[in-house]
Amino acid sequence: MNTPLKRVTREEAENVAVRAFAFITSDEERLGRFLAVSGLGPDTIRSAATSPGFFAGILDYVVSDEPLLIALAKELNTKPEHIMGAQWTLSPSEFE
Repeated sequence: MNTPLKRVTREEAENVAVRAFAFITSDEERLGRFLAVSGLGPDTIRSAATSPGFFAGILDYVVSDEPLLIALAKELNTKPEHIMGAQWTLSPSEFE
């Protein structure tokens, strides 16, 4: 039986995204993969980070990679479902 995702506030979801981005950037291999998949470069990431969909994009990226999702959940001492709930909050139209 599928358990519905717990509603996460926008502030909490953005906090999860910031922590996810810090987790990604703390490891060269993770960062390299993120940059390759996102099409961003070291010179464009700062300006991209100010765009409205950046947080949603980070969490979209994380939940699309199950090993990364599990590693992040462990790092944040939370369940993967909490991260998925944060993604849903920032990208609800994808799920509606």
